[in-house]
Amino acid sequence: MASKSTQDKGDLKSIFHDPDHYIKSFGVYAQASAKYQVLANWGENVFSEVVAEKLQVNIADGEAFRALGVGVGSGEMDTKMMCKLRNRYPLISNIAVEPAAGQIKLYQDLATKMAVKLNGITTDWRKQGLDEFRRSKVESGDTTKYHFISSIHSLYYVDDLDDSVKWLYDQLEDGGMMMIITVSDNSGFWRLWNRYKLFEDQLLRFCNSEHIREACSKQKIPFTNYKQKSRVDITDSFEEGNVDGQLKVDFLAHVVDFHSTASPALQQELLEYLGGPECSERRDGEVLFDNDWDAVIVTK
Repeated sequence: MASKSTQDKGDLKSIFHDPDHYIKSFGVYAQASAKYQVLANWGENVFSEVVAEKLQVNIADGEAFRALGVGVGSGEMDTKMMCKLRNRYPLISNIAVEPAAGQIKLYQDLATKMAVKLNGITTDWRKQGLDEFRRSKVESGDTTKYHFISSIHSLYYVDDLDDSVKWLYDQLEDGGMMMIITVSDNSGFWRLWNRYKLFEDQLLRFCNSEHIREACSKQKIPFTNYKQKSRVDITDSFEEGNVDGQLKVDFLAHVVDFHSTASPALQQELLEYLGGPECSERRDGEVLFDNDWDAVIVTK
């Protein structure tokens, strides 16, 4: 159901217009949640079982395994996946696509700290979104295909979702695998975004795992879906003047300075919805946001 608020869309700006604010709000959100822990545990345990051990690609002696990561962020998940893949493929050429310069710097710092574990893995960081990366490949005549492709919470920011899924699939080598992670179609995140469509703009188009599965089905791309439960403590978002709480709301709504740009009526409405049963559960005095996500795994 769409929001009935009369908030002027012009007052609200997507968080992607301000990369520094995005990094700040995401950092607070991630620290207050088990998000990285969940992703890291998934990369440490489930990824090996459902991807790394099932890959059936032929790599010639001396040839590098080719990986493409879209939306790699600060690298916590990507480095874990690369380490798991390195157990099978001693040489890996990894293209890491990420539009936020601050996130790339964090990834590079992490890679430096993990240099021993990442031995044999060369990473080429590209400060680009997926659409920009696609254009650069076409313009340069690059026909490289990849043995593994990951897209982690990055397909919210493409011009055409169905076409992007098809293009990524076309970039896979035969026997290669692709992993697309998005918010679950029954998560609090999706219910929030679906209710407040006015938060979308030219840089952000809300989608969920059902849209990814539909895109695959339309193009007869076989897939397996893995669900992951995740909760985020947003209790301080309901404390007036709490800066961290405000930053969490900014990240959830994907709006820059929501507390100062949204009308008082919209702020109250959104907070009530965030704290209600559609988005959150209450436990021991805490408000825990439903951050469930799905991983759609594709084999070519």
